[in-house]
Amino acid sequence: MYSVVIPVYQAADALERCVSSWLCQTVGDLEIILVDDGSTDGSGRICDELAARDGRILVVHQENAGVSAARNTGIRAASGEFLIFTDSDDYVEPCCLEKMAAAQREADSDLVLCGFHHIYDGADIPKSPEVSGTWEMNTFAEPFLDLYEKSYLNMPWNKLFRREWLEEFDTGLSLGEDLLFNLAYLRKCRKVTVLPETLCFYIQEEQKTTLSSRRRKDRLELAKLVCRETERFCEEQWGSQPDSRIFTRYMNEILDECEKLPADRQMRLGEKLEYIRMCARDPWVSARGSQARLKLADYRILWFFLRRDMPRMVYVLCVLRRWAVALVHEMRRRRQR
Repeated sequence: MYSVVIPVYQAADALERCVSSWLCQTVGDLEIILVDDGSTDGSGRICDELAARDGRILVVHQENAGVSAARNTGIRAASGEFLIFTDSDDYVEPCCLEKMAAAQREADSDLVLCGFHHIYDGADIPKSPEVSGTWEMNTFAEPFLDLYEKSYLNMPWNKLFRREWLEEFDTGLSLGEDLLFNLAYLRKCRKVTVLPETLCFYIQEEQKTTLSSRRRKDRLELAKLVCRETERFCEEQWGSQPDSRIFTRYMNEILDECEKLPADRQMRLGEKLEYIRMCARDPWVSARGSQARLKLADYRILWFFLRRDMPRMVYVLCVLRRWAVALVHEMRRRRQR
């Protein structure tokens, strides 16, 4: 049997779509565990109503403790041999479980990973892994680095796991806990299968919440932790020296935080410039920034000015980029209507 764990928080508008996408799977041997994480918008009631209509649904209500705690509750409640996570505002293709289960059986894999549709502010951006196939762990180093670089390893929701091998998410982290969870699982794996099909739909709307300057600094420290742990994982598994693709993810995190600044209405301009200046003077950026393999043109341009400690120019470019991105996504949405 397969267990699907869905953490639920303030998801009244999207929850039925998510659950329906699992109830109509072409494989029926599954249980759906809805963990209501202290919702106050009626999501808990919807969970109970869905469970009353279909015996495959189990509902657990708990006080609000965060998505990692909700996933941990789901892991403990699950009884299937294999487990999949889905976020309550996302959904999956009707053939998702059938294809991932078939890939697991065919190769006796311990982890199956697939591509996904990134629905960004209404625009569909398909993300399909460039590497696909099955690898023994001792030959998985290069595919691992490629998948890590392109952000297929971070999340838990595009993967099929063996339930009994799962550890718990670190509830004390606000960034990187998903990747650390996946690395802990990969340490136990013998085989990994990667499917090129886009079987999940990841919904991301324009950022509705903003971060304080303090929390932004914390996020960069957590990004540094993730970088160190990933480099340590590769050294343990394959004896690898630090690869530039791992550090590139740290640089991407820094530049991504800079690009979010124009949308943050809680920070004053002076605070934003000081944050950019802090990034420019980050010891890792100063010592290792030239190692980064920045593929996106906007990141390369920002890095040109960031390494020269020119925060005002970096901020102006971030503002221009935000306008350009909004225009591109509006054009994409119109084409897809």
